[in-house]
Amino acid sequence: MIRRATTLSQKRAAPRIALMAFEFFTPNGLSASNLAEVTAFLDSQNTGHPFQFPQWAAPQTRFAARRESGRIVWFSSFGVQPLLGSRLNWPRAARLNRGPVCDDEGLFSDSLNEFAEQMRREKAVYVDAAPERPLAALPDRSLFDHGWSALDEGRFSMRLDVTKAAEEILARFRPTTRYKVRKAERAEVQVRAAVGEEDAEEFLQLYARTVISKGFPADRPDHLRGIIRWLIAGPARGALLLAWLGSAAVGGAVIVRSGRRCWYVWGANDRREDFSVGHLVQWHAILWAKAQGCTEYDFGGYTPGAISGPAFFKEGFSGEPVHFVPIHRKVVRPALYPICRMIPVAR
Repeated sequence: MIRRATTLSQKRAAPRIALMAFEFFTPNGLSASNLAEVTAFLDSQNTGHPFQFPQWAAPQTRFAARRESGRIVWFSSFGVQPLLGSRLNWPRAARLNRGPVCDDEGLFSDSLNEFAEQMRREKAVYVDAAPERPLAALPDRSLFDHGWSALDEGRFSMRLDVTKAAEEILARFRPTTRYKVRKAERAEVQVRAAVGEEDAEEFLQLYARTVISKGFPADRPDHLRGIIRWLIAGPARGALLLAWLGSAAVGGAVIVRSGRRCWYVWGANDRREDFSVGHLVQWHAILWAKAQGCTEYDFGGYTPGAISGPAFFKEGFSGEPVHFVPIHRKVVRPALYPICRMIPVAR
């Protein structure tokens, strides 16, 4: 069920929106109409991200929304996490991953400050926000005021303009990248979207092997399985693309769309000496994004200046680096914060 929290209009001399209440709800309390409304809002915002969709959420995730004239104008999924482990419910911190979502800078800031105050009332010690906002798109003034502090320098991603014709996009690839795409095609590797549970399990096995061979942190199989089911049920939202050599799955990628942008989220492949399946899968992911009317394809995390590894691989597709605003933290219970900063050391 939705419950409403009072706002703090008395806290500011000139509140942007008077008497506009937050709505808080959980995955179990999200009605079909609420889900459709949130989905439509996220698709309408350039700062939307797949991680903010309710379908992405864990059972303990919460959602916060604000309305103006009956419409959602600000939304975020978030977690309130105990800092000493699940057995102790305090002290706690609220974390917004790729949120909040709101293209309007003033409304973004005003609402985020009021959200932080609401978290203080719920006895959180601090709030961390990591929105999907490129630094280059911001006006001169900061999005974060009234006590927010940056925790890092901001992450990078690689984005490709996919509005041009397919052959023109391919022609801009690094020559070795283009060669590897064509070589995998000549090897008669076929790429197609997953259609059922068997395809999902094929990818999960590929993913498990890739985690072992490359040694990167793994996401939970049940979470991947749930996301893949969501995408198979709604094929305009995203896809699991699987590469097949005969009857063997040799690679794959999970891609997800929000609005007119598509993200590469997970990938896995068996190492081959005769061709590179990863290059071909990415090319098909780009074509999928074009077919859905997307204007950009986001390759995910990127390290500028890399000369090897995933970042160098992504650079071969000739996208543009995007630098995002840093994670920001607001301490809402200053007296307790020094104790909380010692918790990771104590644990």
